[in-house]
Amino acid sequence: MKVKNRLAAALAALATIGQTAMSSLRNEDKENTFGAQERYLGFHEGIESVDEILLKNTLNSIELPEEPEDTFLLDTFIDDIVINWVSSDDKVLHLSGGTARVYHPKGGIDKTVTLTASAFLRDAMVSRDFEITVSAEEDDSINIEEVLKSPIGSKVSMHGIVSAFLYASGDHPEYRAGFYVTDSTGTMYVYGNMAEDVEIGDEIYVSGIRSVRFNTPQVYNPYNLTIISRNNKPSWDAVDTSKTVEEIYNLGKEAVGNVYEFDAHVSVNQYGLYTLKDIHYRDNGAAFKYYFAGTITPECENYASELKGKENQVVRVKFAVGANQDWDLRGDVLDIVSYEKEEEKDSHES
Repeated sequence: MKVKNRLAAALAALATIGQTAMSSLRNEDKENTFGAQERYLGFHEGIESVDEILLKNTLNSIELPEEPEDTFLLDTFIDDIVINWVSSDDKVLHLSGGTARVYHPKGGIDKTVTLTASAFLRDAMVSRDFEITVSAEEDDSINIEEVLKSPIGSKVSMHGIVSAFLYASGDHPEYRAGFYVTDSTGTMYVYGNMAEDVEIGDEIYVSGIRSVRFNTPQVYNPYNLTIISRNNKPSWDAVDTSKTVEEIYNLGKEAVGNVYEFDAHVSVNQYGLYTLKDIHYRDNGAAFKYYFAGTITPECENYASELKGKENQVVRVKFAVGANQDWDLRGDVLDIVSYEKEEEKDSHES
């Protein structure tokens, strides 16, 4: 009887030991399994989770036209995955829900647009970029020399570099009233609210109406404005550097619409408008003719502000010549080439 009791006790002890060992093994396996799962699911830095892998594979399965001609559709849901889309240029590829509307750029320059797809599932998010090339419409632009010869009221389109701004005066001196566009054949003033959309050095394509304001040529009501590239230097090949202020003034109407580079003496009147006098007439008020008056206010960050403080000095400028209703010549400073104190200029001349 005692043997049986001891045997039963031994068997019970062995069972307990076995259960403890099995429980320990199961806990160890569980910890190892959880560690592996933890590493697999991406809880450790640098490791992708299952959801992220699923999202990446889903995005990689999407195919878009590389050179679309017409509107096309975008996947916004695939199974339980939500996909959001963003266009890098909404004016060329405009997104509305799951539809990408194609607007072919003007001016003969193809445009590459990036569509970014962001896929979401639970707490995971993965993005992918798609490069889309949108072909341009046929280039209908003409050079600025031809624009200047175009009939008043005709529609014109041109390429060029934004070379200067003209600012408003009066109540809103900081407002850009328009901008100058320069190519190798000439410079044209563009009047309209699109001046706020461009910066100096932008290569652009723009359309508008050929017009005249105060006997000065311009392109009015610009549209189809396309920025082709940025940070460019305008070509000043068409600038006449051979004439003085007096010689330009004596040309009269023939000078209007052209750009000249010359040396001039800086003065400013009681209204804050700058005048560029011929250096040979600066000391004789009776002989001085009212050649050019700047229309840019000195409060703005433009070339007139650079002239501020340079009164009674000599500057070398690029100047776009215009006229008022009575054909008195006036115009705008496009570029300050250099300036020096008056006494230095006198010593150089002597």
